[in-house]
Amino acid sequence: MRYLCPTGIGDVCWALHKIQAINEKLGGPIDVSLVGSQNQLDSRALDFVRRFDFVNCANMKSSSIHKEGSWIKPDGTYDYLEDGLYEFEGKKYCVLVPNAALEHGIRLEDWLPHHKINWNIFDHFRITNEERQVGANLLAKIGPYAVFYPGPLHGNTEDGHNRNALWKPFDWLHLGQKIHSEFGLQIVVVGAPYDRSYYDLMLTPILNGDIAFWHNLIGKTNLGELWSITGNAKFLISYQAGVGIINAYMGHNTAIWWRPQGDSISPQHYLSFDERMNQAWASPKILEQGSYFPMVYGKNGIESILRTVRERKWA
Repeated sequence: MRYLCPTGIGDVCWALHKIQAINEKLGGPIDVSLVGSQNQLDSRALDFVRRFDFVNCANMKSSSIHKEGSWIKPDGTYDYLEDGLYEFEGKKYCVLVPNAALEHGIRLEDWLPHHKINWNIFDHFRITNEERQVGANLLAKIGPYAVFYPGPLHGNTEDGHNRNALWKPFDWLHLGQKIHSEFGLQIVVVGAPYDRSYYDLMLTPILNGDIAFWHNLIGKTNLGELWSITGNAKFLISYQAGVGIINAYMGHNTAIWWRPQGDSISPQHYLSFDERMNQAWASPKILEQGSYFPMVYGKNGIESILRTVRERKWA
């Protein structure tokens, strides 16, 4: 069966949690199409989907998961196609958009509740031995470390989850200083090539002497190497994105920033999600064991992060 899913790594990951159960009823191999084009962001998402051994193939499709002529509802959430069977260009697709539920604070297992959720899909995720060794080699080279994922320039400035810089470059700087001084950790910064401009333009100019314990790996890893590095870290502090979401699903200590409800992520349109989304996707096990810390811009700051690291013994 062909499935049409959102493009983001975190977004399609949520759909994959139920795709096997859905496919038991629809039959055939699982072929996943992501809405988008062959740019750097979408190519990484394809690599991500292809790493699951239950996915037969994955490709990009120039289409939309939004209702025609209607992108945003009056309540400020996206107006998605309803989950179900559709025909595009003479081919049948099952459209799966778990974001619609999550953005209203509905838990992932309660999205399409008649289909069983598989919280263990990462048992089927391929990371090669060579990729796994990258994180081990980094640990041996620099010693214990924490990972920061600051995110892209656009999403931290004009239009995105940290629009108008609710969490500022100096916050990253001061957090890194305190983590280094209190816990003795090196700071490793990760991201895709398109994340490099935020680091180069906003962080590098203010690091000064701190650059000695900051290690910039942005654009230098594939996905397997990325999560090998985050998996060998004491913890990850992440902009809202697949980097942190997948690290949390893998059971590693992760804190992720989310935008406060009522504060639009877009300057052009009011677009805001239920704040409970920040943990509605996380499995009960992740929440119970305390390996995931959902943060909200303006409600959590440097001290709450340090307190969480201490209390949960992340370092």
